[in-house]
Amino acid sequence: MAWGMHEPSRFGEFFPDGDYVGREEALREYYNQMSEEEKKLRGMVKRFSLTGFSKKYTRDFGPMTDAECPNEFLTVKSYRSLGSLLNTSNRLLAVDQGFKDILEELEPGVHQFWPIEIRMPRNKTYPSTYYGLRIGQFLDAFNPDHSKDECYNISGYENYRGVAPIKKAITGLAVSKDAVVNAHLWREKKLTQPDIFLSNELQQRAREAGLRLPKHFQMKEV
Repeated sequence: MAWGMHEPSRFGEFFPDGDYVGREEALREYYNQMSEEEKKLRGMVKRFSLTGFSKKYTRDFGPMTDAECPNEFLTVKSYRSLGSLLNTSNRLLAVDQGFKDILEELEPGVHQFWPIEIRMPRNKTYPSTYYGLRIGQFLDAFNPDHSKDECYNISGYENYRGVAPIKKAITGLAVSKDAVVNAHLWREKKLTQPDIFLSNELQQRAREAGLRLPKHFQMKEV
């Protein structure tokens, strides 16, 4: 059983308003050291682009370098409570210690983590430990033939996009059971919105541990 999740798009406990301290400066310095081949892959041959770097957060471009892993997130306002999986600026994900521990137990060495400190106004630091997360698994599991036509659009050659309303769309989409049988957290190669996919075991383990995740809904497996 698979679950689909849209990355949160409204500021709140799963999408804190803020940005990474020193990220752009570090990336500009790294850009000057990149090969022309890497710049071409990111679409940055002519000029530096934050969007070009952000593609690595959501696409199968390989592990991130130290320069691409920001470690200090400064929020615009103070938060009393944040979720266990966060969307932050430029679609970079962050997870708390509990979610990281479960994921590393289920899929050791598959995903990339690094420490992130969440700082708030008045020099306050959010008390829980968080880690940046780059999902390291990209699958071609979406099955349009067994999905409801009204739940997705074709956004390019063999590329698909779920449509609103979110719950109706996700529950009407299907993935291949054989393709996801050993996967616990992944992104799809040809389907966006939902953006993040979880196995039933990961979802249950997170729920049993009392972790709070953004809204997610069951998909069909065929």
